Amino acid sequence: MNYLFIIDPIESLALYKDTTITLMKECLRQRINIFYSTIDAISIDSEMNIEVEYQKIEAINKSITSSNITKNNIQYFNKIFIRKDPPFDGSYLNLTHILDHIKSNDIKIFNDSSSIRSHNEKLSILQFNDLIVPSLVTSSFSAIKEFISKYKKVILKPLDGMAGNGIFMVTNKDKNLNVILETMISDSNRSIMAQKFIPEISEGDTRIILVNGEPLPYGLTRIPQSDEIRANLAKGGSGVIRKINKNDEIIINRIKPYLLEKNLNFVGIDIIGCYLTEINVTSPTGLVEIQNQSNINYAEFIINALQ
Repeated sequence: MNYLFIIDPIESLALYKDTTITLMKECLRQRINIFYSTIDAISIDSEMNIEVEYQKIEAINKSITSSNITKNNIQYFNKIFIRKDPPFDGSYLNLTHILDHIKSNDIKIFNDSSSIRSHNEKLSILQFNDLIVPSLVTSSFSAIKEFISKYKKVILKPLDGMAGNGIFMVTNKDKNLNVILETMISDSNRSIMAQKFIPEISEGDTRIILVNGEPLPYGLTRIPQSDEIRANLAKGGSGVIRKINKNDEIIINRIKPYLLEKNLNFVGIDIIGCYLTEINVTSPTGLVEIQNQSNINYAEFIINALQ
């Protein structure tokens, strides 16, 4: 078996905490051949042949041991894991278009390239309006100000970000509101998302990993620092696992048919209080912390389940 991981430059991955690295280690443990490539090393020609420049990973210890760069047709691989972090920019978009042209039905892609392209991690929750707080997506200053006036305290977030980057909490009395909107929307009239503030964020933002629509038994609750409203571990939040509860199950059962229909087989959803806030499909994380605190090798389950 030959598995390809499409990732950011490998030197940017943290060996001790990266979900991608954990999945790779499990593949090596199972004696699966694993390879990695980056977006700029994948090409397609006029005959729809997709070529990949890649390196084979021989071992992962205190560092990664890999072979020299090799080039081959994408048909060489049995499974492809798209693990490139956001933002979902032009390069990411073009990658999904290229992978759409894979000719063999025997090659499995996680997650499906066309579904990644059509599924914005922020916008997608709008179709489940019974599970979310009041939300608005727009590039209109006046519409956002009206929304803030109605809900008093609001979270503003970019549609293509990750790790809590570019998120603001604002109120209808915020004297910096205009400059915040100018910064986020800019001259290109970039749309952003506004959401009613969820006070339960002080108790944490829980990441739940779903495989084929089913959750791991534990979610990772990320608790913000006392001077922060962002719970992301990258912003100093602390992570504590908790068992999946009844409210989680309601949300999971509600979105599961959508995920299965779209072949979104490896997903990380975020829940604050009783509300769904995001459905992450590009490179969901949190696996390392869940494994470390539960002492259970869920990477084995994930690799075996994604068939």
